[in-house]
Amino acid sequence: MKPKPKPQAEFGVPQNYFKASSLNALANSGRAKYRQLAPTLKAIEEQYGVPASIVVAIWGRETGFGEAALPHDAVTAIATQAFMGRRPDEFRPQLIGALKIIELGHATRKMMKSSWAGAMGHTQFLPGDFEDYAVDFDGDGRRDIWRSVPDALASAGNSLRSQGWDGKQPWAYEVTLPKNFDCTRQGPDQALPIKEWIDLGVQRVKGRPFPKDRLGDWTFLVLPAGMKGPAFLATTNFSVLKLYNNSDVYAIFVGHVADMIAYDTPVDFVGTWHPVERFTRGRILEFQKVLVSQGHDVGKVDGLVGFKTRQTIGKEEKARGLPLTCYPSHALINQVLK
Repeated sequence: MKPKPKPQAEFGVPQNYFKASSLNALANSGRAKYRQLAPTLKAIEEQYGVPASIVVAIWGRETGFGEAALPHDAVTAIATQAFMGRRPDEFRPQLIGALKIIELGHATRKMMKSSWAGAMGHTQFLPGDFEDYAVDFDGDGRRDIWRSVPDALASAGNSLRSQGWDGKQPWAYEVTLPKNFDCTRQGPDQALPIKEWIDLGVQRVKGRPFPKDRLGDWTFLVLPAGMKGPAFLATTNFSVLKLYNNSDVYAIFVGHVADMIAYDTPVDFVGTWHPVERFTRGRILEFQKVLVSQGHDVGKVDGLVGFKTRQTIGKEEKARGLPLTCYPSHALINQVLK
């Protein structure tokens, strides 16, 4: 019997992911860590060009600043995914990487405690991440993401920088959309320069102007809850954050908490996270399969509501005369599955 994957909050109801109590608690702890580790974080930021607040926010989200229990043996967890999980081809190289970490003396197997999927250390690296991005920042001759906070945080900074972080851009801008805006225009495949979004009526929240020297930057619209939540114009850095965890809400959460840490003040979303209808992953998977059979491109058929699926939902809502939301509803899914 295949192991049942643990549900991930990143793929649940968006509203539940952004509880104010969780955001404030993480930001408050993050500010304390920021002050405590200021010299180290400043050095990491200078070397890798990634804001220290982003690195601290990732640390907080991944392991609660190293306090989260990591109860699994990494080798066992990865081996289980490699031979019995949903993505065996992705995890088999990770298993080899885990064994190499032990063979080369970077860590003992006892040290290699992990999440259910084999992610290790303060900032949750898989073995492949360790091989590619782990660094010895404290100068003790070891790349130790398990016991050395400087090594772990610098490794996260190196990971982001190596995968394309642009130090001249923010992670995203929260925006407001004009009335009756077509939400199918979301996603990286429909990126435009900021100045062209402005021409379409997209505005930065609270009347803030976009930086004049960034109006030529290509950005794309992110609507993680369709028209039932805040809207964002995402930069290259948003896509880099998704390489750390391939989820829109994860990237927004990390970026938002980083802003709260950096500005040392509560930073509220202007848009409201409205309640949305709930579905099992299996139901969305069935829905995606039918849409694909009808010629739609929903991206990966995986039971998750990614931007391509949200685009397609909007197209189907328009075709069927339903309110345009670009987010799943029982009314739409029932019609499609009939």
